[in-house]
Amino acid sequence: MKSMRMTILLCIISIACFAQKKIHILVITGGHGFKQEPFYHMFDSLSKNISYDKLEQPAANELIASQAVDKYDALVFYDMYNSITSVQKQAYMHLLNKGKAMIFLHHSLVSYQDWDEFQKIIGGKYYEQATVVKGDTIKSSYQHDVIIPVKIEDHKHPVTKGLKDFEIYDEVYGHFGTQPNIRPLLSTTHPGSSHDIAWINTYGQADVLFIQLGHGPEAFGNPNYRKLLLQGIEWSVLRHRKKS
Repeated sequence: MKSMRMTILLCIISIACFAQKKIHILVITGGHGFKQEPFYHMFDSLSKNISYDKLEQPAANELIASQAVDKYDALVFYDMYNSITSVQKQAYMHLLNKGKAMIFLHHSLVSYQDWDEFQKIIGGKYYEQATVVKGDTIKSSYQHDVIIPVKIEDHKHPVTKGLKDFEIYDEVYGHFGTQPNIRPLLSTTHPGSSHDIAWINTYGQADVLFIQLGHGPEAFGNPNYRKLLLQGIEWSVLRHRKKS
């Protein structure tokens, strides 16, 4: 009996130590302007357990296609970029097939308009140009500076744990596509927005997190958004470490 209790105690300690291991992430930007000071202040304020490097495109895609990417526990995308080589595409898919943690924010949904596989990775697509999809012509839209009512779709998920429905001053995207098997985390009833605004999408061995929110300083400073981002990073990294 003592031996069993000791084994359980050691397992609990091991899990706790595993979860508290320092997290090192790469924040990827480029292709879209943003207010840098409040954006990086948000990352500085998330947790003492998280450190980050920042890198703009195209240098970020070059790093992703190199062994240097292995030093990062997660890649956080805040870019809106379209240029990518076949080698870099293969690197993305290789990392995801190994379970690499990837978190995509806001306008990253608009990236790689001509790479069809990307929407299967991120779980959706913002259509910059009018596109025929299953017989319907779709062109996505956006609207700045609006108050968005946010509903928590999955209260039990670690990314949304402890969050209640909230409002945020931000930017909405409308008429974007989503993959059929996404797991919705957040939704909104804002008339200018598509319904689902955060989700988990499985690709390869990875559970990719996408959060549509996050346009400007008001969003970066919103405590609900910060909590969502922090828990999203921690959950994504823990999932990756368990699979490694």
